[in-house]
Amino acid sequence: MRRTVTLLLLSLILLSSCHQEAPYRSAEGLIFGTLYRVTYQADQDLSDQINEALQEVNRVANPFDSTSMIYAVNNNLSMAVDSTFYAIYSVARRVYEQSGGTYDVTIAPLVNAWGFGFEKSYPLTQQQVDSLMELVGMDKVSCTPTELTKANPAMELDFASVAKGYASDLVGEKLRKAGVTNYLVEIGGEIAYSGRNPRGAPWRVGISRPDLDSLGISQELQEIIDLPGVRGGLATSGNYRNYKVAADGRVYGHTISALSGYPAETDILSASVIAPTCAEADALATAFMASGYEGSEAMRKRLSPDISFLLFVSAGDSLTFTTIASPSFPRSH
Repeated sequence: MRRTVTLLLLSLILLSSCHQEAPYRSAEGLIFGTLYRVTYQADQDLSDQINEALQEVNRVANPFDSTSMIYAVNNNLSMAVDSTFYAIYSVARRVYEQSGGTYDVTIAPLVNAWGFGFEKSYPLTQQQVDSLMELVGMDKVSCTPTELTKANPAMELDFASVAKGYASDLVGEKLRKAGVTNYLVEIGGEIAYSGRNPRGAPWRVGISRPDLDSLGISQELQEIIDLPGVRGGLATSGNYRNYKVAADGRVYGHTISALSGYPAETDILSASVIAPTCAEADALATAFMASGYEGSEAMRKRLSPDISFLLFVSAGDSLTFTTIASPSFPRSH
């Protein structure tokens, strides 16, 4: 009888251990000049897979790395591209078309000239803007899975508005291939998520109040939301962290209009987008910022119903704004 009880207890212990849930783990560090943090549920450490995904995107899309693919393309060293480059380009091309050209990754020469890239000169004269606008337009670029073609060799691409989102997605893809269903990947504020948090609830994140703060000291949140669905991506774009002040006191945001060639002076202070992928959310958030509210109204009619957004729209000065959200966007707790 004692042996039977012992075997029964042993069986119960083994059964319990078989059903014990895997722990939640975290990985964090620096990539693309910003912080990343990954929280995921797994039996083993998957830091190698996470780093592999991050380095893959860095190898392709980092314009400051002289060994990267986009550096080679921009400097006409090689027009050969791979599937990762093509995937990022394809997202950018789709949002370019959805935005009516307001969003355009060939804006790189103007981004640099306005002082948000390699160069420090700003503001520009109308003549300088007109000259650089000759190098802008995704309709002047074509790309296949193996090669990119530019109408003008001086054209350059800037994937900054989509690469972090794509990297978040790629980390999530690596985790799913390892059997992970619960994770949240955040790179510089761009988020790819799946499943549930350690409490078994939806992942909960905050959206900052759009106050001018170039140092990122202010951490005041305007919204705290539960991320919807089984899987998706969230991205927020705004000029309140990355801007310059000219000698005359005017504030120039880093979002450059591909239609005018000037920093976009729109009434949208911040745009947050939830989409099936973080790359798409990343690019669309920038497109909303560049379009302004009136332009965004036209753009959103071209978007699929599984995309939702939250806009902080200026009420006429830098201190007050109105919150406008699509019906499906989760609201603050």
